[in-house]
Amino acid sequence: MTLVWFALAWLAGIAAGQTSVLATWQWLVLSAISLAAAVLFRVHRFYGLLFACLLTLCLGAARSHAAQPPSGPGFIAAYNDGGSRVTLEGIVTDPPETHDTYAALRVQAGSLLLGEDQTPLPVRGLVLVQAPREGEWAYGDRVRATGRLETPPDFESFSYREYLARQGIRSLMPYALVTRLAVRQANPVLQALYDFRTRTLSTIYTLFPDPEASLLAGILLGDESGIPPEVRQAFNVTGTSHVIAISGFNISIVAGLFVSVLGRWLGRRRGTVAAALAIAVYTVLVGAQASVVRAAIMAGLALLARRLGRLTDGLAALAATAWVMTAANPSVLWDAGFQLSFAATLGLILYSAPLKDWLVRMLSRRWNPDLAAQLGGPISEYGLFTLAAQVTTLPLTVYYFRRLSLASLIANPVILPAQPGVMILGGLAALLGTAWIPLGRAAAWVAWPFAAFTIRSVEFFAHWQHAAIPLGPMTAATVAGIYLLLFGITAWAKMPPERRPRLPIHRLGSPWNRLPVWAGLAALAFSASVPWRLAADRPDGRMHVTVLDVGSGDAVLIESPTGRFVLIDGGPSSIALSEALGRRLPPMARHLDWLVLAATGEDQVAGLADVIERFPVDRTLIAGPPGGSSYRHLMERLAQAGCPILPAEAGQVLDLGGGARLEVSAVGEQGAILLLTDARFRLLLGAGADPDLVAGLSREASFDRVTVALLPDGGYSAVNPPEWLARLRPWVALVSVEAGNRRGLPSPETLETLSGTTLLRTDQNGWIELTTDGEQLWAEAERGQVAP
Repeated sequence: MTLVWFALAWLAGIAAGQTSVLATWQWLVLSAISLAAAVLFRVHRFYGLLFACLLTLCLGAARSHAAQPPSGPGFIAAYNDGGSRVTLEGIVTDPPETHDTYAALRVQAGSLLLGEDQTPLPVRGLVLVQAPREGEWAYGDRVRATGRLETPPDFESFSYREYLARQGIRSLMPYALVTRLAVRQANPVLQALYDFRTRTLSTIYTLFPDPEASLLAGILLGDESGIPPEVRQAFNVTGTSHVIAISGFNISIVAGLFVSVLGRWLGRRRGTVAAALAIAVYTVLVGAQASVVRAAIMAGLALLARRLGRLTDGLAALAATAWVMTAANPSVLWDAGFQLSFAATLGLILYSAPLKDWLVRMLSRRWNPDLAAQLGGPISEYGLFTLAAQVTTLPLTVYYFRRLSLASLIANPVILPAQPGVMILGGLAALLGTAWIPLGRAAAWVAWPFAAFTIRSVEFFAHWQHAAIPLGPMTAATVAGIYLLLFGITAWAKMPPERRPRLPIHRLGSPWNRLPVWAGLAALAFSASVPWRLAADRPDGRMHVTVLDVGSGDAVLIESPTGRFVLIDGGPSSIALSEALGRRLPPMARHLDWLVLAATGEDQVAGLADVIERFPVDRTLIAGPPGGSSYRHLMERLAQAGCPILPAEAGQVLDLGGGARLEVSAVGEQGAILLLTDARFRLLLGAGADPDLVAGLSREASFDRVTVALLPDGGYSAVNPPEWLARLRPWVALVSVEAGNRRGLPSPETLETLSGTTLLRTDQNGWIELTTDGEQLWAEAERGQVAP
């Protein structure tokens, strides 16, 4: 317990050093005085401990103050907000994070050029550079970036400045012009490790559909950048976002596997050392976030205690971990992930064993003790232990996220039993796929149901009414008061020292002790879910046309009656497009028979380049002139994949099977107008239309009424004149448009012309799916009412 008091004093010193006006040398003087007092009063246990804690507090404050960022012309942040463009050179120090519109590069600056001055200034410090996403940047790249240095902004409910500052970043360069000067300029060991991470990440997206692939990327590799916003929001609402973030649960599974496998191969002593090294490597591989480092240190302490033949004291291990982490980086104390991870672990240490004992006693009143113990184990691990963690994380959750998740009490026990399968089977599929894709694909068939079950369950609970209750802001003083009350009650009702809860890592192997039961359940889940999904994915003899909700631009997925898939354009967001395709294409046979570019603007093609790696394309049909950087990047990817590329010509027809045809009706300067037909069903796709092309088609006698029309350019009146719409007379008009777009689309004139026509819009209805057998038409939308 003494170590716990010292750790608390150290953390108090870290906080004091951030707010106090005392300099580092003054805190060191106070440390010397406290040391002298501790030596003087060492014979008095209370006073000796008191002055020792004061010594620890002063040292913590000195360490915190010394870690404050430097100032002066040698530090990159001194040039923030200067207004003029600068050029910096440096090395990318972490794997880039790819977003929809840019790639985030953490660059360790080395030199800086100011304006027209060609004399480089030596500087240091980290800069977050927003580079073009199609650059295929990597860890170790030496880059030259030109742009404006800015101080990271603060938002109303989130301080982006403080978030980056905790990572040592105090400068931001948005919309930078970036050039790669050299590659592989950083640590060769980390280079090899991150190369493996990149290869494994690519393998995951090859083996699994989205959103399951993005979930596995987050759980296995700590890459959450590809998770669709809707899926992330569902995890947040249900209080299950800890499943995505790598933390103690993930590290416990990894540690258990390493100890079990390496212990058998190398013996207990060498296996323990190898397991500790493997955990350290995995921690670096997934990004070494605060929650991961915390779990890794505690797992290492547990392995050390196991090697020495001693039990691990949970509170002492947690205190030592906090001490080590804040000594290395004092600002981590204010990291929300650090705080939530420690609070959850503290809840497990304090309350998991008492709750399990209480449950076993309650069950023993009805059944015999052996059966009660067998039932109490799994119920506690997947139910009561979650409650124990939520008790201590609830105040922080409300403080940071301003909501109370009621669904978490049910959602967590439902999805947690599937997580060992997600990690172990998903990780095995990724490793096998890295060696040989067909082998990994076979393992992915077994792993996919666990990931799919996790996402579908979370989305199911997220749609419950009052799944999360929004709350107002809570002050830090209120949070502190709640914790004081909670721990006061806990101290009052604490158990005797000999029954104090221990670090729960010794329970790592417990699920496997019940292997026959869990193996049977897993086999049952697999045998039930996979055949049903395969049956659902079989062609039903009808045409399915889905207008995907990808924001601005168009993305239309066609499934022919015989099961052929055609994607028309892709919209601007690779995350939104990947998730939409992953939900609609068969999970283990994902490919597109045709990719058709009806237009080549940024809003039509920006999301495609990364997605075609996950969804291979057999053939590509292109209309419109060569586009910008996203278009060129897409062409490079298609060429690398060996995909045939054909130019679109008026009158060209793609036979989709089952009587379905996709015809290129006209080609203009901006792209093409397409006509999809199946018996009496006619769907006009006007993504590549321009005013001249529309005017020309309006004069053709052969071009008359259609069943459905996807209006070009989000319903802009200049491309949808009244005479054109009167000629088409569609039963249903579709508009793909971003919610709250600045252009105010669709135009009021277009809406007035279409009065009386069924109008479906992605900004109001989300995705829109049309199904036809050639004679009848059915419409379904993500939200809102659809007229019959």
